[in-house]
Amino acid sequence: MFHNSKILIFITTLSTFISCKDDEPITPTPTSVTIENNSYPTITFGDQTWTIVNYAGTGGLSFDATNSKPEYGKYYTKAEVEAIILPEGWRLPTVEDFKKLAAFHNITIPSYGTETEKIKTLTSVSNWKNVNGTNTSKFNIYPTGYIFGTGQPLDGDVAEFWMTEGLSLSIQEGGLNMTSLRMVVYDSNDSPDYRFTVRFVKDN
Repeated sequence: MFHNSKILIFITTLSTFISCKDDEPITPTPTSVTIENNSYPTITFGDQTWTIVNYAGTGGLSFDATNSKPEYGKYYTKAEVEAIILPEGWRLPTVEDFKKLAAFHNITIPSYGTETEKIKTLTSVSNWKNVNGTNTSKFNIYPTGYIFGTGQPLDGDVAEFWMTEGLSLSIQEGGLNMTSLRMVVYDSNDSPDYRFTVRFVKDN
């Protein structure tokens, strides 16, 4: 009887230990992809893996002459983006890619100010004029603005990313007192006058 009691105590203790281990949060393994000799951190959402900083490789334009905001990456024309040599499996996102990313975070596209708190999980905790994000997703979207023609980027209230098919994904402040966020798609017709920032995606 004494031996059986010791065995029961051992099994109970072991079960408790295993249960505690199962309850511990799993920390994602940091990953990265090398594009044209530069390393870019990535993150996996469901069946997709995304770069989580803006591309800053060959070509493109920095925010200003001194590159005072390197976290913005660079601004590219569509032709420059199409010339980037990507590793196998990686691509410029489509509309469906961004919709899948949004859906993973319970956001619909288009979203006109009704899902601000959810969109904030994708945006950076700084640099936005009125609605800084929480970045709990680690996707870290900065309000880079965009460049049109020979103008300078006006940052702080909008982020704009190239997609295929001459489209761009835009996250922008809006609404009453500019306190909400919208997530919409625009058609730029691949105009060479536009320069947007760039992320890449691949299927797992």
